[in-house]
Amino acid sequence: MARRVWRYDYGLGTIYAELDKSKTSMMDLIQKAFAIADDFGYISRVEITTESIGEDAFVEQYNVQGTGAFKPIDQLHITTKAPTEEFIAFIEKHPDVRKLNFSLSTTGVDDHGRTVLIGGAVNLTIYLEHDEEWGMNIFINTDIFIPLFWIKDARTEAMAETNAPVLKRLLENCLTRFPVTEWEWLDTLHYTETYLNLSVK
Repeated sequence: MARRVWRYDYGLGTIYAELDKSKTSMMDLIQKAFAIADDFGYISRVEITTESIGEDAFVEQYNVQGTGAFKPIDQLHITTKAPTEEFIAFIEKHPDVRKLNFSLSTTGVDDHGRTVLIGGAVNLTIYLEHDEEWGMNIFINTDIFIPLFWIKDARTEAMAETNAPVLKRLLENCLTRFPVTEWEWLDTLHYTETYLNLSVK
Protein backbone atom coordinates (compact mmCIF):
# COMPACT_ATOMS: atom_id res chain seq x y z
CA MET A 1 0.00 0.00 0.00
CA ALA A 2 1.37 3.42 -0.93
CA ARG A 3 2.38 5.74 1.88
CA ARG A 4 0.48 8.98 2.25
CA VAL A 5 2.57 12.05 1.59
CA TRP A 6 1.02 14.15 4.34
CA ARG A 7 -0.30 13.55 7.83
CA TYR A 8 -2.42 15.50 10.28
CA ASP A 9 -0.47 16.15 13.47
CA TYR A 10 2.26 18.43 14.77
CA GLY A 11 4.15 17.59 11.64
CA LEU A 12 6.44 20.50 10.79
CA GLY A 13 7.27 22.13 14.09
CA THR A 14 6.54 25.20 16.17
CA ILE A 15 7.65 28.80 16.19
CA TYR A 16 7.84 30.57 19.54
CA ALA A 17 7.87 34.37 19.56
CA GLU A 18 8.14 36.90 22.37
CA LEU A 19 5.75 39.85 22.13
CA ASP A 20 6.30 43.43 23.27
CA LYS A 21 3.20 43.99 25.38
CA SER A 22 4.02 47.69 25.73
CA LYS A 23 3.14 48.10 22.04
CA THR A 24 -0.13 46.20 21.96
CA SER A 25 -3.23 45.12 23.89
CA MET A 26 -5.27 41.97 24.12
CA MET A 27 -7.93 43.32 21.77
CA ASP A 28 -5.27 44.47 19.31
CA LEU A 29 -3.81 40.95 19.25
CA ILE A 30 -7.25 39.46 18.69
CA GLN A 31 -7.96 41.80 15.78
CA LYS A 32 -4.57 41.01 14.25
CA ALA A 33 -5.20 37.26 14.59
CA PHE A 34 -8.45 37.52 12.66
CA ALA A 35 -6.86 39.69 9.97
CA ILE A 36 -3.93 37.30 9.52
CA ALA A 37 -6.30 34.33 9.40
CA ASP A 38 -8.37 36.03 6.70
CA ASP A 39 -5.30 36.21 4.48
CA PHE A 40 -4.51 32.53 5.17
CA GLY A 41 -8.02 31.09 5.13
CA TYR A 42 -10.20 31.48 8.21
CA ILE A 43 -10.44 30.94 11.97
CA SER A 44 -12.38 27.77 12.71
CA ARG A 45 -12.26 27.79 16.52
CA VAL A 46 -11.36 30.06 19.42
CA GLU A 47 -10.58 28.88 22.95
CA ILE A 48 -9.92 31.20 25.88
CA THR A 49 -8.31 30.37 29.22
CA THR A 50 -8.82 32.70 32.19
CA GLU A 51 -7.27 32.70 35.62
CA SER A 52 -10.63 32.58 37.41
CA ILE A 53 -12.45 30.00 35.25
CA GLY A 54 -9.61 28.00 33.75
CA GLU A 55 -9.33 26.31 30.35
CA ASP A 56 -12.15 26.54 27.81
CA ALA A 57 -13.65 29.46 29.70
CA PHE A 58 -14.98 30.61 26.33
CA VAL A 59 -15.16 28.54 23.15
CA GLU A 60 -16.58 29.49 19.76
CA GLN A 61 -16.56 27.65 16.46
CA TYR A 62 -16.78 29.52 13.16
CA ASN A 63 -17.11 28.97 9.44
CA VAL A 64 -18.15 25.30 9.44
CA GLN A 65 -17.51 23.98 5.94
CA GLY A 66 -19.70 20.89 5.83
CA THR A 67 -16.90 18.60 4.70
CA GLY A 68 -14.07 16.78 6.43
CA ALA A 69 -10.36 17.53 6.61
CA PHE A 70 -8.49 16.67 3.41
CA LYS A 71 -11.76 16.22 1.52
CA PRO A 72 -12.20 18.02 -1.81
CA ILE A 73 -13.83 21.44 -1.57
CA ASP A 74 -14.85 23.83 -4.34
CA GLN A 75 -15.06 27.03 -2.34
CA LEU A 76 -14.66 28.10 1.28
CA HIS A 77 -17.82 29.36 2.97
CA ILE A 78 -16.69 32.08 5.36
CA THR A 79 -19.26 33.94 7.45
CA THR A 80 -17.12 35.20 10.35
CA LYS A 81 -14.03 37.33 9.67
CA ALA A 82 -13.94 39.32 12.92
CA PRO A 83 -14.51 38.74 16.63
CA THR A 84 -18.17 38.19 17.44
CA GLU A 85 -20.12 40.35 19.88
CA GLU A 86 -20.12 37.42 22.32
CA PHE A 87 -16.35 37.11 22.07
CA ILE A 88 -15.78 40.81 22.71
CA ALA A 89 -18.30 40.84 25.58
CA PHE A 90 -16.51 37.95 27.25
CA ILE A 91 -13.13 39.68 26.94
CA GLU A 92 -14.51 42.88 28.40
CA LYS A 93 -16.13 41.00 31.31
CA HIS A 94 -13.07 38.85 32.06
CA PRO A 95 -9.85 40.88 32.14
CA ASP A 96 -7.97 37.89 33.62
CA VAL A 97 -7.49 36.16 30.26
CA ARG A 98 -4.25 34.16 30.30
CA LYS A 99 -4.33 32.36 26.95
CA LEU A 100 -5.95 32.84 23.55
CA ASN A 101 -5.96 29.91 21.14
CA PHE A 102 -6.97 30.32 17.50
CA SER A 103 -7.34 27.34 15.17
CA LEU A 104 -6.65 28.41 11.57
CA SER A 105 -7.88 26.46 8.56
CA THR A 106 -7.27 26.81 4.85
CA THR A 107 -7.22 24.87 1.61
CA GLY A 108 -4.36 23.15 -0.17
CA VAL A 109 -3.61 20.92 -3.11
CA ASP A 110 -3.23 17.21 -2.37
CA ASP A 111 -1.11 14.61 -4.16
CA HIS A 112 -3.86 14.13 -6.77
CA GLY A 113 -3.99 17.83 -7.64
CA ARG A 114 -7.35 18.35 -5.89
CA THR A 115 -8.16 21.38 -3.74
CA VAL A 116 -8.89 20.01 -0.28
CA LEU A 117 -9.89 21.43 3.08
CA ILE A 118 -7.08 21.59 5.64
CA GLY A 119 -8.97 22.00 8.89
CA GLY A 120 -6.89 23.12 11.87
CA ALA A 121 -3.79 23.53 9.73
CA VAL A 122 -2.14 25.91 12.22
CA ASN A 123 -2.81 26.74 15.86
CA LEU A 124 -1.93 30.21 17.06
CA THR A 125 -1.64 30.39 20.86
CA ILE A 126 -1.00 33.70 22.64
CA TYR A 127 0.08 33.76 26.29
CA LEU A 128 -0.89 36.82 28.34
CA GLU A 129 0.71 36.53 31.78
CA HIS A 130 0.46 39.80 33.72
CA ASP A 131 3.80 39.52 35.48
CA GLU A 132 5.74 37.97 32.59
CA GLU A 133 6.56 38.67 28.98
CA TRP A 134 3.79 37.89 26.53
CA GLY A 135 4.49 35.12 24.05
CA MET A 136 3.06 33.30 21.06
CA ASN A 137 3.35 29.76 19.75
CA ILE A 138 2.60 28.96 16.12
CA PHE A 139 1.96 25.21 15.90
CA ILE A 140 2.11 23.83 12.36
CA ASN A 141 -0.23 20.85 12.53
CA THR A 142 0.02 19.39 9.07
CA ASP A 143 2.83 18.72 6.66
CA ILE A 144 0.89 18.87 3.41
CA PHE A 145 2.81 22.12 2.94
CA ILE A 146 6.24 20.47 2.71
CA PRO A 147 7.25 17.18 1.06
CA LEU A 148 8.03 14.55 3.69
CA PHE A 149 11.70 13.66 3.96
CA TRP A 150 11.12 9.99 3.14
CA ILE A 151 9.19 10.71 -0.05
CA LYS A 152 10.67 13.49 -2.14
CA ASP A 153 9.62 13.10 -5.74
CA ALA A 154 7.95 15.09 -8.51
CA ARG A 155 4.53 14.65 -6.91
CA THR A 156 5.48 15.96 -3.48
CA GLU A 157 7.61 18.72 -4.95
CA ALA A 158 4.60 19.88 -6.97
CA MET A 159 2.51 19.89 -3.77
CA ALA A 160 5.12 21.92 -1.94
CA GLU A 161 5.51 24.45 -4.75
CA THR A 162 1.77 25.13 -4.49
CA ASN A 163 1.19 24.83 -0.75
CA ALA A 164 4.41 25.97 0.95
CA PRO A 165 4.11 29.66 -0.09
CA VAL A 166 0.73 29.83 1.67
CA LEU A 167 2.28 28.63 4.92
CA LYS A 168 5.35 30.83 4.49
CA ARG A 169 3.18 33.92 4.01
CA LEU A 170 1.18 33.09 7.14
CA LEU A 171 4.29 32.66 9.28
CA GLU A 172 5.88 35.86 7.98
CA ASN A 173 2.64 37.77 8.57
CA CYS A 174 2.54 36.53 12.16
CA LEU A 175 6.15 37.53 12.76
CA THR A 176 5.76 41.00 11.24
CA ARG A 177 2.22 42.09 12.14
CA PHE A 178 2.39 41.06 15.79
CA PRO A 179 4.88 43.06 17.94
CA VAL A 180 7.50 40.32 17.92
CA THR A 181 10.81 41.10 19.64
CA GLU A 182 12.48 37.75 18.94
CA TRP A 183 11.52 34.30 17.73
CA GLU A 184 12.87 30.80 17.23
CA TRP A 185 11.95 27.44 15.76
CA LEU A 186 11.07 24.64 18.21
CA ASP A 187 10.61 20.88 17.66
CA THR A 188 11.15 21.31 13.96
CA LEU A 189 11.74 18.60 11.38
CA HIS A 190 15.15 19.04 9.84
CA TYR A 191 13.96 20.19 6.41
CA THR A 192 11.32 22.70 7.52
CA GLU A 193 13.49 25.74 8.17
CA THR A 194 15.54 25.26 5.02
CA TYR A 195 12.57 24.69 2.75
CA LEU A 196 10.48 27.61 4.00
CA ASN A 197 13.47 29.99 4.28
CA LEU A 198 11.55 32.71 6.11
CA SER A 199 12.63 36.25 5.26
CA VAL A 200 11.98 37.52 8.81
CA LYS A 201 15.11 37.57 10.95
